[in-house]
Order: sequence, then C-alpha cells, then structure tokens
Amino acid sequence: MSDIKKTSTTTAELTIERCSNSYEWDRFVERVDGPPYALWGWGDAAELYGHDRWYLAASRDDDIVAALPLVHMKSRLFGSKLVSPPYGERGSVLLDESDLTADRAATRLFERTRALANALGVDFVSLRGSRVMQAPAYEHKNRFVTYRVPLESTETVWENIKDSRQRQITQAEDATLTFRTGETLGDLKAYYELSLRSMRGHGTPPHSFTFHKTLWDTLGEDNVHLGMVERDGELINAILDFSLGSTVYQWGVVNDYEYRDLNGGSLALWKSLERAAEAGHETYEFGRTREGSGVYLFKKSFGGRKTWYDDLHYFPSGSGELPHPEDDSYDQVKKVWRRLPIPVTQYVGPQIRGKISL
Repeated sequence: MSDIKKTSTTTAELTIERCSNSYEWDRFVERVDGPPYALWGWGDAAELYGHDRWYLAASRDDDIVAALPLVHMKSRLFGSKLVSPPYGERGSVLLDESDLTADRAATRLFERTRALANALGVDFVSLRGSRVMQAPAYEHKNRFVTYRVPLESTETVWENIKDSRQRQITQAEDATLTFRTGETLGDLKAYYELSLRSMRGHGTPPHSFTFHKTLWDTLGEDNVHLGMVERDGELINAILDFSLGSTVYQWGVVNDYEYRDLNGGSLALWKSLERAAEAGHETYEFGRTREGSGVYLFKKSFGGRKTWYDDLHYFPSGSGELPHPEDDSYDQVKKVWRRLPIPVTQYVGPQIRGKISL
C-alpha cells in the first residue's frame, strides 16, 4: 500500500493510516460485503460540497483488515462533524472478521477517530448503521428504523407483501402505467427533474445533479439501479437503489403526487424487489424512517423484517445534541421552501443540502 499516507505508528504489526488508494479501499469494502456508502465514489460525491475525506484503514502486512470511511463536514449554519457516511444509513467500522487482529483493529480505529475529532474540534462524531458495537466512549442510539426484505425468490417476496398492497400493484400494472429500467444519463436527468418537484413538496432542499452524476459514474454500473414508472411517456415515480454484494439499499424515492392515486410508487418498489431477487441478492434494505410514520407503514406492508439502525456517537465536549430532521423549528422553513420556484430550489438547494449530513 505504497500510496497510503501513514498517520500513526505501528503496534504489533497493526498500522492505522489515512487511505489514498481508491482501488485497494474498494476491493476491501467489496471483500467484507460492505455498503455502497463506504465505496470511494461516495466520498468523491461528498467532496463536491467541499468536505474533507478521512478514510482510515487498519493494515497488517500491507493488507487492510478494517476500515472506517469518515467525512468532515463543516459549515457556519450546521456546525462541524465527522460522519460515516454522510447522506446514507450504513457506515462505521468495516471488518475482515477472518483476520485475528480485526477486533483490535476496530478498537484502534475508534480511538483514532476520537483523536481526530478532538484535533479537528468537531461538535460530534456520527457513525451510522454500525456493525461493530464495542466502542468505548461512544454513545449507542437507535433513532431510525428500516425494513429488510429477504430475497429468497420473487415468489416468496410477493407472498410476503400485504394483500392490500398486492392489489395496488396489480391495479397499477393493469392501468396505463409502464415500468422500465433507467440506463442512460438522460434517464438520470429525468429522475433528477422529478426529484426537484418531489423534494420541494417535502420542503427539503435537493442534492445537485452533479452529485447524482458522480454516484452514477463512480459506484459502478452493476451497483446503481434506477427504476422508472411512466404514464403516457411521462415519468411519475422512480426509485434509485445502490447495491453491493449481498444487499440492495434503497436510497432515492421520488414521486409526482398529482398521480399518487395510480399507485405507481407501489409498482416501482415491487419492481425493485423483483429485480434484486432475480439478480441473486440476499436482502433489500429500505431507507431510514421514523417508527410509526406514514412512510414507515408503507414500507412495513412489503413484508420485511423491522430493523433498528445502531448508531454510535462521540461528543468531544462530553455531551451534545444531534440534529433532528423532524424538529418543529424546521416547519416554517419547509413551508417557505414549498412555495419557491423550481429553478430557485435547484440553484440554492444543493448549497444547503450538501451541508446536511442526513
């Protein structure tokens, strides 16, 4: 690993380094069945917003045995934090569990992250969807929930979907709706244009198109999946999934709410599940949501296993509060955002969205 920058000394053959070798990093993430949010391309997209990548690798005999992808996000409005990953749900420490030093490597990475947080003066560290829970000095929180659908076969996936949801999917297929897979940059652009309207409806600033294109270009053709539902050639629903190894992760869901009664969203999600099962993946993971919300109930109807995200947090000052996406103080801002013209949200939105780690 000649082009990995050393940031600490070696202890018993184990070295913690700031990685600069994208090839070796991605090969490790793939080998340990890590999430796509840990791939090098995700950091490329985050850097578009001016953030600093701190991808830490624990190595033994020049082989990575554990890794922690961190991004330092700093702004006057939203403060300073180290996040793994920004804009996604699954990050934190990744381990090669076959290596005898893996547990010690994880401990060293957690320690190195605390030291980095103290040196940078961040408000907090947020390690999301962690697989490794033994992390002294970190607080464990379950703030968000997801559903994970086992992909044994398309038949089994269909049978586990709630009857009322099955009827909606069938009705959508019998209507004038058509489903297809997005394969071109033009398809991604159509998705993005719909997302601008969809995000404005939520009162949420959008990512930039360049952010989406970077993910499209760098995560790998086999890891990016765009499902599109059209009515008379017009895109009305779409889902952007990312996959790696055994799991497909739902990331972006956009809808034209004028046509919500046509159940295109249910059709798009079923097609995503069907594609994932046929491709041989083991699990489809829905995105982050709040327990009891309308989105939560929608996802529940597709028959997955309820799973809490295990998040780890470190506060250099000893205590602190995390941003809450449903804080009442945001309500007025959301109302104003919903009234803005699309060109304004497209121009201003990414400048805000890029600084929000959720």
